[in-house]
Amino acid sequence: MRILWTVNVLMPGVAKILGITTEHAISWVDAMSSRLRFRNDTKLAIACPLDTCSEVKEIEIDNITYYIFPKGDCERIDYWSEIIKKFQPDIVHAYGTESKHNYLLLKNHPEIPILVSLQGILTEYQHHYYAGIDFTMMLRFTTLGDILSSSGFFNGRNSFIKQSVFEKKILKMANRVEGRSTWDRVSAKNINPQLKYYYCPRLIREPFYNEEWDINTIERYSILVHQGNYPIKGLHFVFEAIAKMKKQYPKLKLYIAGNDILHPKRVIRKLLPSGYAQYLKYLIKTYELNDIIEYTGFLSAEQLAKKLTKIHALVIPSSIENAPNSLAEGEIVGTPTIATYVGGNMDMLEHKKDGFLYCYNEPNMLAEYLTQIFESDELAQSFSLHARKTARCRHNPETLEKTLISIYNTIITEVKR
Repeated sequence: MRILWTVNVLMPGVAKILGITTEHAISWVDAMSSRLRFRNDTKLAIACPLDTCSEVKEIEIDNITYYIFPKGDCERIDYWSEIIKKFQPDIVHAYGTESKHNYLLLKNHPEIPILVSLQGILTEYQHHYYAGIDFTMMLRFTTLGDILSSSGFFNGRNSFIKQSVFEKKILKMANRVEGRSTWDRVSAKNINPQLKYYYCPRLIREPFYNEEWDINTIERYSILVHQGNYPIKGLHFVFEAIAKMKKQYPKLKLYIAGNDILHPKRVIRKLLPSGYAQYLKYLIKTYELNDIIEYTGFLSAEQLAKKLTKIHALVIPSSIENAPNSLAEGEIVGTPTIATYVGGNMDMLEHKKDGFLYCYNEPNMLAEYLTQIFESDELAQSFSLHARKTARCRHNPETLEKTLISIYNTIITEVKR
């Protein structure tokens, strides 16, 4: 079976060879490709766009063929015809619904069986972008940086809306989609009721399966949140929650994994900070949280997995999510977790068995649930054991590999009939 994947950013192996810095935005793709490359019955190729590329380039790394094609010219020139002619795929798996190149792939090549992978459904995400921030606050903290960039308070949502145009077109053209939650199935079929839906959870990177949370080795009263660079991630409500707890817990600590948007290194960001960063600084000053908050910077999979074993609780505070990897990673390690009752989170975390679910814009409830975990080692250990067992079954690498190959075989067989 010859399988062609399309992704939105460079895979780590290719980026390293080309001398380009990349992070782990497609970590689940990298994890599964590491397994498929060893199979004798499959040949995998991965195609990705690049701004600085002027023609299709073919690179072979560890038994995977990579095709790099120009990002800017993809509408004027059909690079897919060249890639498809070279590789001759039996099936194409297009990761993501918001990119122009995947739209052009479906539009120009209906002769090939294409499976579209649902990531975030931006058509729905854009409704939740502001995450409960008052309109007057957004106006107050909107900066010149917001106005000049595509990621400010208002331009950020507009960017989601523009990308959702391609998403709707892709899903209306597609026949088959692959997803991982009730929410993404319902959201996709709301756009195209005729879609055939295949369920396949994400494969999580190996280091998370190698670590286990142990209450005897943790930093007590410590919390970890992933990223928080824009409103949808809900970091502002976490600040409000810990403000309510700091007197009760003098050793309270909030770690934020990812780049520090409050103290950016890039000169342009120092001169033109984002409005959301300014709003977060306002909350920190208002609630006197400066000594409590610490950004970790970018963490590798190994570093993040280790960090998850040391914290007291993980919080997923987003206003919308579709079965986030960060939640799966925490559960696999066994870190006591609190997540918002949104999107696909409910499919991954059973309330009061695997952890707690709460309404994203209720910091009082987040503070309450954190307090319950801090005050009861028995409860924390119960969440840890139950979530770890459930998540390691749901994200079992061998099972997910078999599931994905089975999906491919089913589609190829259907097309040949």
